[in-house]
Amino acid sequence: MNSKNKKSIFREFLGYLIVAAIAAVFAVLLRIFIIEPYVVPTPSMAPTLVVGDRVIVNKIAFKFSGMQRGDLIAFNSPFEEKYLVKRIIALPGDKISFTQSGVIYINGDKLEEYYLPEDIYPSYKNESFILDEDSFFVMGDNRNNSSDSRVFGPIDKSAIFGKVIFIYGPFSRIGRVH
Repeated sequence: MNSKNKKSIFREFLGYLIVAAIAAVFAVLLRIFIIEPYVVPTPSMAPTLVVGDRVIVNKIAFKFSGMQRGDLIAFNSPFEEKYLVKRIIALPGDKISFTQSGVIYINGDKLEEYYLPEDIYPSYKNESFILDEDSFFVMGDNRNNSSDSRVFGPIDKSAIFGKVIFIYGPFSRIGRVH
Protein backbone atom coordinates (compact mmCIF):
# COMPACT_ATOMS: atom_id res chain seq x y z
CA MET A 1 0.00 0.00 0.00
CA ASN A 2 1.47 3.32 -0.96
CA SER A 3 1.58 6.46 1.13
CA LYS A 4 -1.30 8.11 -0.80
CA ASN A 5 -3.65 5.18 -0.05
CA LYS A 6 -2.69 5.23 3.63
CA LYS A 7 -3.47 8.95 3.85
CA SER A 8 -6.78 8.44 2.05
CA ILE A 9 -7.81 5.63 4.40
CA PHE A 10 -6.73 7.70 7.41
CA ARG A 11 -8.77 10.72 6.21
CA GLU A 12 -11.81 8.54 5.62
CA PHE A 13 -11.46 6.98 9.09
CA LEU A 14 -10.98 10.42 10.64
CA GLY A 15 -14.10 11.66 8.84
CA TYR A 16 -16.17 8.75 10.25
CA LEU A 17 -14.72 9.39 13.70
CA ILE A 18 -15.68 13.08 13.56
CA VAL A 19 -19.22 12.25 12.40
CA ALA A 20 -19.58 9.69 15.21
CA ALA A 21 -18.30 12.20 17.79
CA ILE A 22 -20.72 14.88 16.58
CA ALA A 23 -23.60 12.39 16.68
CA ALA A 24 -22.66 11.34 20.23
CA VAL A 25 -22.47 14.95 21.43
CA PHE A 26 -25.81 15.69 19.75
CA ALA A 27 -27.41 12.64 21.42
CA VAL A 28 -26.11 13.64 24.85
CA LEU A 29 -27.31 17.24 24.45
CA LEU A 30 -30.68 16.01 23.18
CA ARG A 31 -31.11 13.84 26.26
CA ILE A 32 -29.92 16.46 28.73
CA PHE A 33 -31.93 19.40 27.42
CA ILE A 34 -34.81 18.20 25.23
CA ILE A 35 -36.09 14.64 25.74
CA GLU A 36 -35.56 11.86 28.23
CA PRO A 37 -36.62 8.23 28.10
CA TYR A 38 -38.40 6.87 31.15
CA VAL A 39 -39.72 3.42 32.13
CA VAL A 40 -43.05 3.35 33.99
CA PRO A 41 -42.41 1.47 37.27
CA THR A 42 -45.89 1.29 38.84
CA PRO A 43 -49.53 0.71 37.80
CA SER A 44 -50.66 4.13 39.09
CA MET A 45 -51.34 5.46 35.56
CA ALA A 46 -53.07 2.36 34.16
CA PRO A 47 -54.57 1.95 31.65
CA THR A 48 -53.03 5.08 30.07
CA LEU A 49 -49.53 3.89 31.01
CA VAL A 50 -48.78 0.40 32.30
CA VAL A 51 -45.82 -1.07 34.15
CA GLY A 52 -42.91 -1.43 31.73
CA ASP A 53 -44.09 1.17 29.21
CA ARG A 54 -41.16 3.12 27.83
CA VAL A 55 -42.08 6.75 27.36
CA ILE A 56 -40.49 9.92 26.04
CA VAL A 57 -40.57 12.98 28.31
CA ASN A 58 -40.36 16.31 26.47
CA LYS A 59 -38.31 18.61 28.71
CA ILE A 60 -38.99 21.80 26.75
CA ALA A 61 -42.73 21.41 26.10
CA PHE A 62 -43.67 23.81 28.88
CA LYS A 63 -41.18 26.46 27.79
CA PHE A 64 -43.37 27.20 24.75
CA SER A 65 -46.82 26.51 26.15
CA GLY A 66 -48.20 26.43 29.65
CA MET A 67 -49.19 23.35 31.57
CA GLN A 68 -52.79 22.34 31.06
CA ARG A 69 -55.25 20.32 33.08
CA GLY A 70 -55.04 16.75 31.78
CA ASP A 71 -51.33 16.88 30.80
CA LEU A 72 -49.23 13.90 31.83
CA ILE A 73 -46.15 15.22 33.56
CA ALA A 74 -42.90 13.83 34.90
CA PHE A 75 -41.64 15.31 38.15
CA ASN A 76 -39.29 14.67 41.03
CA SER A 77 -40.95 12.76 43.86
CA PRO A 78 -41.36 14.87 47.00
CA PHE A 79 -40.28 11.90 49.17
CA GLU A 80 -37.84 9.73 47.23
CA GLU A 81 -34.96 10.06 44.80
CA LYS A 82 -37.05 9.05 41.79
CA TYR A 83 -39.29 10.42 39.09
CA LEU A 84 -43.05 10.06 39.02
CA VAL A 85 -45.58 10.39 36.22
CA LYS A 86 -49.07 11.69 37.00
CA ARG A 87 -51.84 13.71 35.38
CA ILE A 88 -52.43 17.39 36.18
CA ILE A 89 -55.88 17.68 37.73
CA ALA A 90 -55.81 21.25 39.07
CA LEU A 91 -53.75 24.32 38.19
CA PRO A 92 -52.35 27.15 40.30
CA GLY A 93 -55.12 29.17 41.94
CA ASP A 94 -57.81 26.51 41.31
CA LYS A 95 -60.23 25.49 44.03
CA ILE A 96 -60.44 21.70 44.06
CA SER A 97 -63.22 19.86 45.87
CA PHE A 98 -63.71 16.12 46.38
CA THR A 99 -66.87 14.19 47.20
CA GLN A 100 -67.18 10.78 48.80
CA SER A 101 -69.03 9.61 45.70
CA GLY A 102 -65.84 10.02 43.63
CA VAL A 103 -66.59 13.32 41.92
CA ILE A 104 -64.02 16.11 41.65
CA TYR A 105 -65.00 19.74 41.21
CA ILE A 106 -62.60 22.38 39.91
CA ASN A 107 -63.73 25.95 40.62
CA GLY A 108 -67.28 24.63 41.12
CA ASP A 109 -67.43 22.68 37.82
CA LYS A 110 -67.49 18.90 37.71
CA LEU A 111 -64.24 17.54 36.27
CA GLU A 112 -64.93 15.28 33.28
CA GLU A 113 -62.29 12.55 33.26
CA TYR A 114 -62.45 10.65 29.96
CA TYR A 115 -59.14 8.91 30.72
CA LEU A 116 -60.30 7.03 33.83
CA PRO A 117 -60.99 3.32 33.49
CA GLU A 118 -64.71 2.57 33.56
CA ASP A 119 -64.32 -0.11 36.21
CA ILE A 120 -62.67 2.14 38.79
CA TYR A 121 -64.97 3.88 41.23
CA PRO A 122 -62.84 6.11 43.42
CA SER A 123 -64.06 7.57 46.66
CA TYR A 124 -62.52 10.55 48.33
CA LYS A 125 -62.79 12.38 51.62
CA ASN A 126 -65.11 15.38 51.44
CA GLU A 127 -62.58 18.20 51.33
CA SER A 128 -61.75 21.35 49.43
CA PHE A 129 -58.77 23.64 49.13
CA ILE A 130 -57.25 26.31 46.92
CA LEU A 131 -53.90 25.77 45.24
CA ASP A 132 -51.03 28.21 45.73
CA GLU A 133 -49.62 30.26 42.87
CA ASP A 134 -47.01 27.70 41.71
CA SER A 135 -48.73 24.48 42.86
CA PHE A 136 -50.31 21.71 40.82
CA PHE A 137 -52.58 18.91 42.01
CA VAL A 138 -51.68 15.63 40.29
CA MET A 139 -53.30 12.20 40.35
CA GLY A 140 -52.76 8.82 38.78
CA ASP A 141 -55.43 7.49 36.41
CA ASN A 142 -55.61 4.29 38.46
CA ARG A 143 -57.09 6.19 41.41
CA ASN A 144 -57.43 3.20 43.73
CA ASN A 145 -53.74 2.32 43.29
CA SER A 146 -51.95 5.66 43.10
CA SER A 147 -49.85 7.61 45.55
CA ASP A 148 -50.41 11.16 44.35
CA SER A 149 -51.30 14.65 45.58
CA ARG A 150 -53.96 13.11 47.81
CA VAL A 151 -51.04 11.59 49.73
CA PHE A 152 -48.13 14.03 49.31
CA GLY A 153 -50.05 17.24 48.59
CA PRO A 154 -49.77 19.59 45.63
CA ILE A 155 -46.43 19.68 43.85
CA ASP A 156 -44.44 22.79 43.15
CA LYS A 157 -43.86 23.89 39.56
CA SER A 158 -40.09 23.63 40.14
CA ALA A 159 -40.38 19.84 40.64
CA ILE A 160 -41.87 19.34 37.14
CA PHE A 161 -39.30 18.61 34.45
CA GLY A 162 -41.33 17.55 31.44
CA LYS A 163 -44.42 16.38 29.64
CA VAL A 164 -44.93 12.71 28.75
CA ILE A 165 -45.67 12.69 25.02
CA PHE A 166 -45.06 9.26 23.51
CA ILE A 167 -44.87 5.54 24.32
CA TYR A 168 -42.01 3.96 22.36
CA GLY A 169 -42.16 0.47 23.80
CA PRO A 170 -43.15 -2.25 24.02
CA PHE A 171 -43.94 -2.50 20.33
CA SER A 172 -47.64 -3.31 20.90
CA ARG A 173 -48.15 -0.04 22.83
CA ILE A 174 -46.31 2.45 20.60
CA GLY A 175 -48.18 5.71 20.19
CA ARG A 176 -48.99 9.18 21.46
CA VAL A 177 -50.03 9.68 25.05
CA HIS A 178 -53.34 11.42 25.82
